[in-house]
Amino acid sequence: MRSIGNLGVSPGRAGGLKLELAALAVGAVLLAQGLMADEAGPAARAVRLSNVEGTVHVSQGGQVLAETAVANAPLFEGTQVVTGDDGRAEIQFEEGSVARISPNSSLTLKVLRGQGGTGEAVMVLDVGLGYFELEGNPESGTVRVQFGSSVVTSSGAAVIRVDLDSLPGQLAVFAGNAHLERGTAVMLDVHGGESLTLSGTDAGQYNLAESIEPDSWDTWNSDRDQAMEGAATARTATTNGFADNGNPAWNDLDANGSWYNVPGQGNVWSPYEASDAGWDPYGDGNWMYQPAYGYLWVSGNPWGYLPYHCGMWNWYDSFGWGWAPGFGGCRPWWGGGFYGGPFIGSRFGGYRPPMRPRRPIPTVIGRHSVYEMVAVSRRSPSGAVGLPSRDRTTVVEIAGHTVQPERPLSPRPQYTRAGAAAGGHGNYQGTYATHGAAPGYSGTRAGTPAAARNSGASHPAPASHAASAPASHASSGGGGGGGGHSSGGGGGSGSHH
Repeated sequence: MRSIGNLGVSPGRAGGLKLELAALAVGAVLLAQGLMADEAGPAARAVRLSNVEGTVHVSQGGQVLAETAVANAPLFEGTQVVTGDDGRAEIQFEEGSVARISPNSSLTLKVLRGQGGTGEAVMVLDVGLGYFELEGNPESGTVRVQFGSSVVTSSGAAVIRVDLDSLPGQLAVFAGNAHLERGTAVMLDVHGGESLTLSGTDAGQYNLAESIEPDSWDTWNSDRDQAMEGAATARTATTNGFADNGNPAWNDLDANGSWYNVPGQGNVWSPYEASDAGWDPYGDGNWMYQPAYGYLWVSGNPWGYLPYHCGMWNWYDSFGWGWAPGFGGCRPWWGGGFYGGPFIGSRFGGYRPPMRPRRPIPTVIGRHSVYEMVAVSRRSPSGAVGLPSRDRTTVVEIAGHTVQPERPLSPRPQYTRAGAAAGGHGNYQGTYATHGAAPGYSGTRAGTPAAARNSGASHPAPASHAASAPASHASSGGGGGGGGHSSGGGGGSGSHH
């Protein structure tokens, strides 16, 4: 494979322009070398598979794209995420919304298109138990959660749980307000601390309770909230001016590296481990096949999402590897012409990025075709030199400038929202940080012990993995195992005509 050469990283006022030109030049070279998709794919929107535990499958259109899914995989419209009896998965959206599913559950991205205020996303919980934290910001488009014939939306920040163990489903609202529509039969708002059980015999009937029956998987959801909030506490002011600053993937960068404002070149980020002479930005990951784009790079680094879908990696002799997102934020490759990376501007002598595999031939297993991921694990080739170790306080030399790392912002205030633990409303623990908090909800959410979990009806396995997905949530999880899930409690029943 030919060397791409040194592009776009000289100091001075023209540095930013050179970086942009480098991106275009490298894109053309990679396309010619077969490192990009075999054929130009359509402009599309993708979201991040941000956390994977246990057995998780990813499929699209009847084709299994990842028999064993990995975090940081981009998910497109039509993608189905299925968890096994020990599986859990989390999906992060660009504007900050989050979806999580527990074992033996299935979630389909039915609609995923548009950007900003014109964006539209529809998530369908096919079976199982799901948690959804919705930003409800109209400037970021619309996000809908669908289960059966019911659709849930929010006009502000809301935290909800949907349980399909007892069809046609149960909805619990831990925080904020959610609007549920079941065709024309039911249209109502459910507030923080309330739960709703739908009727399986009369579409217009429902039971609305002023309490939430706890479930042991609430603890797992809380743990994931705390992990995300922990990353958010390291946030710097660097991304405040970016158009996509609500994306939680930025927080992963702040928590695992430092930003440097380099004169003439703008913001450059580098992970702490990049000071290791053997570190390689493409040294750990997988090539994952996507029908519309060919093989896409999925980084094995826990922070490795945004730096591999936009911007440019560059090598600085006195500093090592650094990544620049470009000016104004991170324009993702699926909207700007790149299909799968790698994105390299300058490099030290002898460095070669991993070769993108050729188009694969799927293996047919039962009724499904399966694409195998191609793992990459390597050390940097000879030529790398030892670099001084650094942390978030280390002053560095980069591109001929002495630069201090950007410092974290002061801790953000904790908000209170409707549906706090008082009165048995949710017992939901964690910290839910978002833009504009609804009043009345405590930022700490209590998890539930395993003993509080009720045994309930099991749910059918997803059709696409009926053989591998057991029929109930009988796995260990955030708070323990056993049985299915049931929610709802004493309260009022109602109907809507």
